[in-house]
Amino acid sequence: MFKLRLLSAIILIPLVVLGLLYLPSAYIAVGSGIVFIGAAWEWLRMAMPQNPLRRAMLLTLLIVVASNLLYIGLNEEWIYWLALMCWLCGFIGICYYPRGTAIWQEVMLQPFVGLVMFVPGWVAFNQLHSYSAKGPIWVLLGCCLIWGADIGAYCTGKLWGKEKLIPEVSPGKTWAGFYGALAAGMLIMSVFYLWFKPSFPYVYALWLALIVVLFAVVGDLVESLLKRVYGFKDSGNIIPGHGGFYDRIDSMLAAFPIYVLGLHMIFNTDIMLSVR
Repeated sequence: MFKLRLLSAIILIPLVVLGLLYLPSAYIAVGSGIVFIGAAWEWLRMAMPQNPLRRAMLLTLLIVVASNLLYIGLNEEWIYWLALMCWLCGFIGICYYPRGTAIWQEVMLQPFVGLVMFVPGWVAFNQLHSYSAKGPIWVLLGCCLIWGADIGAYCTGKLWGKEKLIPEVSPGKTWAGFYGALAAGMLIMSVFYLWFKPSFPYVYALWLALIVVLFAVVGDLVESLLKRVYGFKDSGNIIPGHGGFYDRIDSMLAAFPIYVLGLHMIFNTDIMLSVR
C-alpha cells in the first residue's frame, strides 16, 4: 500500500505543480472543479446512499453557487468567515464525538453542510490563483503547506507515534503526527520566506503556516468522523493507494478558505502578493 501511495504521489504532484504554475486560471478552475465535484459526489454517496436524485440535485446546487461566487464578481470574503465559523463547529463536533452523531445525519442540514464544506475551498483556491501574476505561487505555497503537513504527520507518526490524538474519530492519528505536521508546515513556510523574501514579518508567516496546518488537520478529522458516521472506510478508490477525491482534498477544504482569509485580513492581499 505504501509503495502504491508513493508511486501515485510521485506521478501526480509534479503534474499538479506544473499545472498550477503554467496553466491559465480558467483551466485551473475547470480542473480543480472536476476534482471538487468528484469529492462532493463521494461525500453525497456516503451521506445519501439510497437517494441518487437528491444527490444529483444537491451537487447541481453546489456547482451553481460556487461558479456564481467565483465568476459573477461577488465579494467572497463573507463566505470565508462563514467557513471559519463552521469549521470551528466541526472541530467541536470532533471533540464531542460520538455525541451529536445524529446532527451529521440530519437530511435537512445536508445542503448547508455541503455548501460550507466544498464551495469556500474551491472558490478560495481559484480566487487566489487568478488574483494576480503571483497568485499561482501563493496557491502552490498553500498546497505545499497542506501536503507537507500530511507527509510530516505520516512520517513522525510512524516513527514516534504512541499516544493517540482522537482515537474515537481516527485511531491512526497520534500526537507525534500532529506535532510533525506543525513542524513541517513551519519548515516549508521558512523555506518559502527565505527564497522569495516577501514584504511582511517572518513571525506573521509562521503564524499563517500554523493556522493553515491546524485547519488542515481539522478538515482531515472531519472527514474521518463522517466516514465513521456513515460507515465507510474510504470515500472512494479512484486514486491508487490514496482512496477517493475527498480523501485527498479533505484538508484543503478546511485550510484554503482560512489561508485566503489570512491573506486578506491579516497581511493585506495587495502587499502579500507583491513578492520581490
